[in-house]
Amino acid sequence: MKTTTSSTHPARTLLLVDCDERTEAMLCKSLQRLGIAAEALRQDQGSMPPGIVALIVELDDFESPNLLAQADAAGLPIIALSHHETLSQIQCAIRMGATAMLNKPITQTSVYTTLMMAQGLRNKLSALESDNSDLYSKLKARPLIAKSIARLMLDCGINEDEAFERVRTLSMTLNQSIEAICHDIENQSRLRRQGS
Repeated sequence: MKTTTSSTHPARTLLLVDCDERTEAMLCKSLQRLGIAAEALRQDQGSMPPGIVALIVELDDFESPNLLAQADAAGLPIIALSHHETLSQIQCAIRMGATAMLNKPITQTSVYTTLMMAQGLRNKLSALESDNSDLYSKLKARPLIAKSIARLMLDCGINEDEAFERVRTLSMTLNQSIEAICHDIENQSRLRRQGS
């Protein structure tokens, strides 16, 4: 593993994956001028070093699927590097989880712009994944909520609006989610049925 750092020991470090020596040297020079350190790994030799903020992955010589999987699991921005910006290369970059593409020849400006784009898109993607997860959880809880509302309507002799208002009020009073309140209602109902 080759490590390149500036004399001021920058806090941000990029991992260069499967880059040839010439490309690696050009990237290290550009990154050092931006105050960013670089480490390089090839052919899945070693694991993800600590403190990595993003990866630049050489598409043309890519041989490190394990490193890429670690980066994806950590939610790190991935920048695909290539000689050509063809449709097949763009599709390959998307499949490997890249959020930006850097084309050769490399310039300091293109490195900085691409890094900012990759970080911004990775943040948006993470936010969307979180929102999707929340929505999926809420959708999954719909049957439980409907069942609990129906249970309250039967047990208390109230209409649907009144039953939902009771659940909502309990949620706000106890500072718990509506789903948690409905779960408690169903558990209490189950216990009453078992006790009778």
